[in-house]
Amino acid sequence: MASSARVCVFILLCAYAHGLQVNTTEGIVEGRRAVDGDYFTFNSIPYAGPTDGANRFKSPTPPAPYPALLNTTETTVICAQPTERGLIGVENCLFLNIFTRNVTTPKPVIVWLNADDYTNTNLLNQQYSFRRFVEQDIVFVSMNFRLSVFGFLCLGVQEAPGNAGLKDVIQGLRWINANIANFGGNPNNVVLMGHASGAAMVDLLTMTSQTQGLIHKAIALSGSALAPWAVAYDPVGYAELFGSRLGYSGKSREDLAKHLVSTDINVLQTALREFSFQNNTPLFAPCIENLELNPNDTVLIDAPINILQSGNFLPVPYISGYTTREGTMRASQAASGEWLDAMQTNFTEFLPVDLNLSNNQTVVTASIRDFYFDTKPVSMETIEDFLDYQGDTLIVVSVIRGARERSLQSTGEVRLLEFGYMGTRLSDWFFPQIPLGGVRHGGLLNFLFDYDLRPADESVMRSIVRRFIGFAYTGVPNILGDPLAPTWPAITRDDLTYYIYEGIDMAAIGNPVAIHDEELRFNPHNITMTFWNDILARYYVPPRAFNSSGKVLSSITFIMMCQMVMRLF
Repeated sequence: MASSARVCVFILLCAYAHGLQVNTTEGIVEGRRAVDGDYFTFNSIPYAGPTDGANRFKSPTPPAPYPALLNTTETTVICAQPTERGLIGVENCLFLNIFTRNVTTPKPVIVWLNADDYTNTNLLNQQYSFRRFVEQDIVFVSMNFRLSVFGFLCLGVQEAPGNAGLKDVIQGLRWINANIANFGGNPNNVVLMGHASGAAMVDLLTMTSQTQGLIHKAIALSGSALAPWAVAYDPVGYAELFGSRLGYSGKSREDLAKHLVSTDINVLQTALREFSFQNNTPLFAPCIENLELNPNDTVLIDAPINILQSGNFLPVPYISGYTTREGTMRASQAASGEWLDAMQTNFTEFLPVDLNLSNNQTVVTASIRDFYFDTKPVSMETIEDFLDYQGDTLIVVSVIRGARERSLQSTGEVRLLEFGYMGTRLSDWFFPQIPLGGVRHGGLLNFLFDYDLRPADESVMRSIVRRFIGFAYTGVPNILGDPLAPTWPAITRDDLTYYIYEGIDMAAIGNPVAIHDEELRFNPHNITMTFWNDILARYYVPPRAFNSSGKVLSSITFIMMCQMVMRLF
């Protein structure tokens, strides 16, 4: 008896040494031991069917059965996306990657969404390590979803109903719910976490009944559904503009959808590179869908602000965060000088698309410009002011506003994070002519995923990772097992609290140790928020839904189109 037990243990250890096989609803998958730590990786597991051909813009379908044994030890797949170097990735890309320490006791699951402008994934994602989470008993899942025109063409017709990228994630969450227990995960404790437009997707996915029972906690970093870029204001107009670059001259939305379905992917890529809007509007983004089209497959049925104020969202524990230099999202545009010159010439073109200034445009534009630049010209001399404006309008104001609105209606606690720890500095900064006066957009991810850090940064990385792990386990981001660590209270009706990480670089004075502080504060960016709350109270217009004719009901469509600039490059 004892001998048999020893044999079983020996066989199990041998299996763990070489690989790990796990049953799923589609068949058996085999992973491998990670090269950087004590855990297993399963790369490129299909969670949905093909998305090419006639399925290019449609909702995902369940995956087909796997072969007798699906080898998931190879490199990961990325979704098709335009870059300056041309098209990268593939259309049939609905795969996920699972990282687990063992398949025994059920552990919290963190599902990671990463995208910028709904168009590109951060290619550093391939270099990030999730080891710090997995080795502390988190099952970590990174998920692909369709991007750009493939994920967010929204025409309100059967061939392209809209929000395919969001529906991909929902299908992935359903697959996780059915299978993650076999990988050692708890299907009833899933944290959806995202960054940038991935964070806006996290926010949006808590606003639909389609995810009921699939999401139990959420973390949205550097993005919000209330951002002016988060939901499309004129998806049909944008699609028609895109079609015109491909030579399409028809009038029917159905025909446009068919035209785009049949267009070669490389031709689409060429046209995608020809657009840049100075009001920071993505060419393709999530939309408020036509509820009549597919009632059982609709994700977003109202403007996010209306959903938050109605309380009709998943009341899950929620963390929303931002860094202290989010405006570096537009550092490349500033470094070339092109946007600085354009902003100096016509500031109106850079106004957020969710403002309907009407007859007050001149006065309000002047007040916004004066708030950021005073009487100084927009130039490299005022680059810090430019970054402030971009960071506030792209991310910071909407993140704080969204956290506040959610906290007023949610039974789940809502918390706010400001990450301002520079430490020994982040080396992957490519614009030496622009001072990095805070943590750049995406800088927090270095600390979460152990990328390009110094030994002196270890204490901050440990702290923020352990807080997120505590949140995954309990819904409260306190450090488990450390009663002396500072607590992180939630926002209340009376107190807009936020937790801040700060730090200084001691290397400049010959000290290799970085000093950091973390503490609770109140009323983040109070002067800026007071200014923008007043503007938004008077001029904010939310995105609208399709009507029965498929047109978008928006009183600001014409104004918005006038504010856009199409840049050919």
